[in-house]
Amino acid sequence: MAIKVMIVDDHRVVREGLRSMLQLDPAIKVVGEADCGEKALKEVEKLLPDVILMDAKMSDMSGIEATRQLRERGCDAKIVILTGYEDKYLAQAAEAGASGYLVKAISQEELVNAVKSAYYGKAPLSPEVTQSLFHTFATFSRLNRNNLLTPRQLEILRLIAAGATNKQISQKLFVSEATVKRETNAIFEKLEVTDRAQAVAEAYRRNIL
Repeated sequence: MAIKVMIVDDHRVVREGLRSMLQLDPAIKVVGEADCGEKALKEVEKLLPDVILMDAKMSDMSGIEATRQLRERGCDAKIVILTGYEDKYLAQAAEAGASGYLVKAISQEELVNAVKSAYYGKAPLSPEVTQSLFHTFATFSRLNRNNLLTPRQLEILRLIAAGATNKQISQKLFVSEATVKRETNAIFEKLEVTDRAQAVAEAYRRNIL
């Protein structure tokens, strides 16, 4: 039985292009189209598609909002958001209940595979989106790593790595030895270690030092 697909986009040329690409695969049947979010909400009830290709940004109602409303109405179709903006709306799409996220500059093979992936419960993402997510995660990881320790704790850890004692650190940073000890214990806790040598080794392992 063919996968029933509905196309929602406010540009006719885009709808026609998507339809022509999908119709090349006998396992997929385009059962209908809508040129705006409001029509999509009505047509879904009649067409009962398995997969909906939903434009992210439309004049009357965004595809994100249409997706959210469809989910609130109990629609269980797989909704794949289409966009020309890479990951700009990715978080909103995921929160609204979308099943996948594709950029419109997609090949026929990628489109067909995405529809089939969505139908079978996977979350299709365009290569451009995957790459963008990787860079976002890498940036987040670096920020998270760098923010693990406070500037003062990082300074103390560097001095520990250089072999400084608590007294030497306190003199260097113009703080009490009690403060150095408290901050050192906080460093141990954050790095999940129990002594100075482990703290330095773990900091190097995490690229903090």
